Amino acid sequence: MNSREVEELVEFEKAIQWQWSSGDPTGYMDALAEDVTYVDPLAECVLFGRAAVREHFKRIHGDAGITRQEYLNEVARPLGDDEVLLAFTFNTYQQDDNGEEKLFLSWNMSLIFRKTDGEWLMTHGHLSLRHAWDLDSIPKLRDAWNRDSVRK
Repeated sequence: MNSREVEELVEFEKAIQWQWSSGDPTGYMDALAEDVTYVDPLAECVLFGRAAVREHFKRIHGDAGITRQEYLNEVARPLGDDEVLLAFTFNTYQQDDNGEEKLFLSWNMSLIFRKTDGEWLMTHGHLSLRHAWDLDSIPKLRDAWNRDSVRK
């Protein structure tokens, strides 16, 4: 795995993350390996397999009105010839009622991608809220997804 391939993966992940934040989960859905494992605070348990993670994404996904996202503390660590671990802090921002930007949610994320037939596929994802002890974080997340679920 050379540095160009790692950078290609980082840019790919950022593109599908922005697609997600803009209301379209298909980038991540298409990038799931058949044997993916996924840990998410919105899931009741660890999810195993592409079908289970896709169903989870369909259930929780919505347009949360993200206006900006930022990556902090990024680490891209090759795990072998065809796998890379990406670990980072991920912040999302929304505009408040006055048009001012405010932090929506902040995550610690680790993702493992494997390159198969020239295509990056996620084999493992682990998301955790950075401010899980902040009493507003979980309801804010739940309410954003619930509002969207009502519209579907």
